[in-house]
Amino acid sequence: MLDHVKAMTNIEQATSPTSIRLFGTNGIRGIVGKELNVDLAYRVGSSVATLFKRHPVLLGRDGRVSGRMIIEAVASGILAQGNDVQDHDIITTPALQYLVRISNGAAGIIVTASHSPPEYNGFKVIDTDGVEIPREKEAVVEDTVQKNHWTLSSQPGRRINQDRIGIYLDAILRHLEGFDPDLFKRLTVIVDVGNGVSSLTTPVLLQRLGCRVVVINGNIDGTFPGRQSEPRPENLTTLSKAVLQENADLGIAHDGDGDRAIFVDEIGTIHWGDRSFALVEDMILAEKPGSKIVTPLNSSMAVKEIADKRKGHVILTKVGSIYVSRTMLKENAILGGEENGGIFYAPHHSVRDGTMAAALVLRAIVKNGQALSKIMSKLPSYHMSKEKVLC
Repeated sequence: MLDHVKAMTNIEQATSPTSIRLFGTNGIRGIVGKELNVDLAYRVGSSVATLFKRHPVLLGRDGRVSGRMIIEAVASGILAQGNDVQDHDIITTPALQYLVRISNGAAGIIVTASHSPPEYNGFKVIDTDGVEIPREKEAVVEDTVQKNHWTLSSQPGRRINQDRIGIYLDAILRHLEGFDPDLFKRLTVIVDVGNGVSSLTTPVLLQRLGCRVVVINGNIDGTFPGRQSEPRPENLTTLSKAVLQENADLGIAHDGDGDRAIFVDEIGTIHWGDRSFALVEDMILAEKPGSKIVTPLNSSMAVKEIADKRKGHVILTKVGSIYVSRTMLKENAILGGEENGGIFYAPHHSVRDGTMAAALVLRAIVKNGQALSKIMSKLPSYHMSKEKVLC
C-alpha cells in the first residue's frame, strides 16, 4: 500500500516488514499519491470509526488542493462502519477541536498538513475531549489500519453538513469581555493568513471587535501562492512592511491550519513564538499567580524567569503539541506554549490555537495601554540556536 518513504514524512515502515507507523509528532502526514492516498484515507476513517464505535465523527479540512478527495475517502470509511459524520468542510484545526469538545461524545478528524508544502496532506485524529488522541490510541488505529480489523455495518451512518464556526468565535470573544469596546476600535491590525483557513476566523474576530482590519493573502488557496505556509520571520517581510505602511498597531501571521500565530509589533519587528508566549504568560500569571504553565523542553528560559517572578509553576514536556495538551489536562494547567507560535489557553481549550493567541495578545495590548514594542521590551530576552542532528 505504501511506496518507498522519504525521511521527511511521518509515515514510516516499522521494524516488522508488515507493520506501518503512521503517526508522527503531529498526526499523520505524507505526499499525496505516494505515502498518502485514498486507500489509506478510507482505512484511517474506518479505523477511527471502529475505535469510537457508534460515536459521531466531526470532519474538517484545510484548503489544500487534495483535501476534498481525501476527506471524501475518510468520510466513506466512517459511514461504512455505521458512524454518523458531521462535515464542517473547510475549518481551522482548533475550531474543529473546540467543536468536538462541546459535542458530547463525538470524535473528530481534521484533514491537514499544517505548514507542510502543498504536495503534502495528512490527518489529526481528535479524541472526545477535543485533544489529539493519546499515543496508545494511535497504536490502536495503526494496528486496525494494518490488519483491516473492522466490519461493514448493515446500516451506514448519516452525513450531515454543518457550519458552526460562529460558535467557536463566540467562545473566544467571551475571554475579551469586560474591556472597553472603544479600546479595540482604536486598533489597526494587519492579518497575513498565508492563504490558509484562518481567513475564516481571525479577521472575522477582529472585525467583530471593531478593529480596523487589513488582510494579506486572504484567499484560501492550497498552493500557497502568497508566501510559504510556515510563518517564519523570513516569510513575513511583506507583513512587516504592511504594518509600517498602514501605521498599524499589530501584525498577525498564521500557518495553514490556524493553530499557530506569530506577531509583528507597530515598528515592524517580528517576534518569534517564544516572545509572544512570554507576553501572554506574564499577563496570565499576573491575573492568576501560582498557576501552572506547560511548555516543551526546547522553550526559552524566559518562561521560567517569568514564572518565578509571578509565583507560577513550570512543567516541562517532550516536544509536540499533544504532550503539552495532555499534560495541561492532567495537571490542570492554565496555559501552555511552544516557541513556534503555539499558545494553549485552558479557559478556552487546552490546544494550540492561533486565533485564541491573537485574542490574548490583543488583550495584553488593551490591558497595558501601551504599544506592543514597549510591552515586549519589559520581558526577559534569551537567544536560542537550534540544530538538527541526523540519527
